[in-house]
Amino acid sequence: MLNKMFAFVLLMVFVFVTNFIVSSLDKVRSDKVLSNVIADLNKTLETIFNGALISSEVLKEMIEISDEKSITLKKFNSSAKKLLEGYNNIDSILLLPNGVVSYVYPYDDNKSAIGHDVLSDEKRKLGSQASILTKDVIIIGPVKLVQNGKQAFIVRRTIKTDNEFWGFTSSIIYLESMIDVVDDLLSRHGVNNYVVLGYNPDCKGGGEKLISSKGSIEASPLKGEVSVFNTRWELSVSKSNSSIYFRTFVFISLLTMFILVFLPIKYFKKYQGSEKQKFIFESEAHTDFLTGLLNRRGFEHRIKTFHSVVDYGSVAIFDIDFFKKINDTYGHDIGDGILVGFANFCREQVSDKYVLSRSGGEEFILLMPSTEIEQAKEVCDQLRLLISKENFFVEERCLSITMSVGVAGFRNAEEIKSALTLADKALYRAKQSGRDRVCVS
Repeated sequence: MLNKMFAFVLLMVFVFVTNFIVSSLDKVRSDKVLSNVIADLNKTLETIFNGALISSEVLKEMIEISDEKSITLKKFNSSAKKLLEGYNNIDSILLLPNGVVSYVYPYDDNKSAIGHDVLSDEKRKLGSQASILTKDVIIIGPVKLVQNGKQAFIVRRTIKTDNEFWGFTSSIIYLESMIDVVDDLLSRHGVNNYVVLGYNPDCKGGGEKLISSKGSIEASPLKGEVSVFNTRWELSVSKSNSSIYFRTFVFISLLTMFILVFLPIKYFKKYQGSEKQKFIFESEAHTDFLTGLLNRRGFEHRIKTFHSVVDYGSVAIFDIDFFKKINDTYGHDIGDGILVGFANFCREQVSDKYVLSRSGGEEFILLMPSTEIEQAKEVCDQLRLLISKENFFVEERCLSITMSVGVAGFRNAEEIKSALTLADKALYRAKQSGRDRVCVS
C-alpha cells in the first residue's frame, strides 16, 4: 500500500515538474521571439519612416532659414515633389502655418484638407498639442484623414521661428502600405496571433489605434514596445504553448534522467543557457544597432542606477552640424558611416566614467556625473575642437564635420531629465548662433 502511495505521489511530482519545465521553456521561447520581432520591427519601421522624417526636417529648415519665415506655393510644390520622388514611402506632404492646412502636395488628393485647423479640431487637437510639447517629430496614427477618409500615419514636426510657434509639417504614409510589411515580418517569425496598436492620442479606444491584427489573443498576452523614433507602438502576441507530444517527451525524459540521476545537472545547464540568452536580448534592446552606443531606452535605464550614487553632474547634447546635407549629397550609407565614426571617436575621447548614448538621428547625449558645469563645458569644447580637426574616411571619401553642443547641470539624479530639456534649449541657441560651438544653459 505504501509503495503504491509513494508511486502515485512521485507520479504527481513528475507531472507538476513537467508542467513547470514546459511553461518555463515556453516563456523563454516567447520572450526570445518577441525580442527578435521588436528588433526587426524597429529597423524596418525606421527605414519606412525615415523619408517622412527627412521631408519634415527639410521643410522645417526651409522655413527657419528664409528671411520672411515663410515659403511660396511654387517653392513648396517643387520641394514636395522632389521629396516624394526621393522617398517612395511618403504619400503626401502638408504644411500647416499656425496649425491650419495651407499647402498640400499632391493637390488633387489633398485639396479638401486646405483650411483645416488641427488645433481647433477635437479629433486632431490632442495629437497636435502633443507635437508642440514634444518639440520633435511624432508619428500619430493610424488616423482617418479629413481629405480622403483613408487610414494613415501622420509624421508631424513642430516649426518654431524666433522661439515662437510657427506651425507644423505633416508627411502622410497610408496604413494600407504598412500592413503587408508588418504582417510579412511577423509571419516570418512564426507569430500567428498578434495585435499592433499605434499612437493616436485623439482616439477613445484601442480599436481606433489598430494597425494590424491576426488570429485571437489570449487574456494575458506578451506585450512589448516598438520604438518609432520618439513614438511608441504596442505589440501584443500570444504565448507559445507546447504540444501534448512535447509534454509527454519531457515527462518521459524527466523520469529517465531521474532514474539515471542525471536530471539535476542537465536541466540546470539548459535553464542557465536560456537565462543567458534572455539577458543578451534584453541588452540588445538597450543598444543602438548602428553605433553600438546606448540608445535612448538604455540611457534612461542607466539614469535609474544613478539615483543612489550621484549627487550632482552635467549633461550635454551633441548634434552633428548640417548632417542632412551629408545624407542629401553622399547618400545615407555615407551618413551612417559618419555616425559610426563620430560615435567611435567620441567614445575614445571621453572619460570612462561618463555615459555616451545616441538619442536618435545625428543627436548624442553625454552624461557627466560629479562634473561641474564649467568643467563640462571645457570637456565639450575640447571634444568639439578635436572633432573639427578630425578627418572621417567613409567608403574612400574623406569628410570633415563640426558639431554644436548644449550643456546643462543638475544637482541630483532627479533633475537629470529637466537638465536634458535645458541642454536641448542650449543646443538650439548654439545652432542659431552659427553652429560649431558650445552653449551653456
